[in-house]
Amino acid sequence: MTGMKVVMSVVMMGVMTCLVSSAPTSEYSEVIDGHNTTIALAAAHQIQGTVAETVPGLLAAIIETLSQGEFDYWGEVESDVITVVGDYINTHNMDQVRVYQEDLVTLMERYLAAPEESDTYPDKNEQASALSTSIITHRYLTEAALYPESMILHFQDISSIHALVLQDAAETYSYPDLPPSRWWVDLSQELDHYIAYGQHISNSLRTNRISLLTCHIETQGGYDTYTAIDGVTGEQSECVQLEESGSCDQHCPLFYQHKIHEIDLFLAYKVTDVLDSWQILKELADHYAPEASSNALYRYIVINNLNPNKQQVWLSSSLGGPR
Repeated sequence: MTGMKVVMSVVMMGVMTCLVSSAPTSEYSEVIDGHNTTIALAAAHQIQGTVAETVPGLLAAIIETLSQGEFDYWGEVESDVITVVGDYINTHNMDQVRVYQEDLVTLMERYLAAPEESDTYPDKNEQASALSTSIITHRYLTEAALYPESMILHFQDISSIHALVLQDAAETYSYPDLPPSRWWVDLSQELDHYIAYGQHISNSLRTNRISLLTCHIETQGGYDTYTAIDGVTGEQSECVQLEESGSCDQHCPLFYQHKIHEIDLFLAYKVTDVLDSWQILKELADHYAPEASSNALYRYIVINNLNPNKQQVWLSSSLGGPR
């Protein structure tokens, strides 16, 4: 227990240094361009500690990226996805994500601008709940029924925003000498879902992509023509041999191998790091969630005794119960 208090004290010291009364100005070191670095990859780098950035700083950078009128972030994301899925895209849901972006940016801005405690304005606890509820409600956009593989990067980006806010709320409302905030429980449960779905859609993307690679063999005039086709890009590769000579036997397998390598590179660069970072964050949330859940009532009573005028602040619409 003493060890946990020390850990929580260190966490809170880090969090308190970045709390301000208004949204922080972005000084994020990575350029979130939707191609080399997506929102989800930037979040993964922050979680993994490969960039020295605070969660509020990263959220401010995300807001800045999505608010640049001359820059089409989602267009960059979509162009990357199209190289893997081709015409098998959910255009409707992609367009709806663009529409939802405005609400999402507003919710992030309100969360960052909110104070930790306030008798007058909605605080971070309430704004985190509003953002969490909104993202869960709009989950159908990125976990689509039609061509869900085409939404894999959109899914990762919005899920990562959700996880970042839940993490920041959990750290913000975890105090020394008290059980951890129940936001850790929310974070653990949401990451359970995101990791499971992320692994599923990643496997599905790879399987479906490979299924669109075909090979045809035509024999005519004493020659065999092997034609390997990528059903996504339309790329074709031919090899002609004397009938049954065997010189083209490896043509299609090598074509497949090259294409599968491309798919695996995409997943390794765009997806695997994100799933790995979620697992790291899940382990942190799972460390605090049991105590947060089992001691929620005690925490609720203590906090309300310290500040009886703020009783309703410690409730969240995400799971219910004191935060």
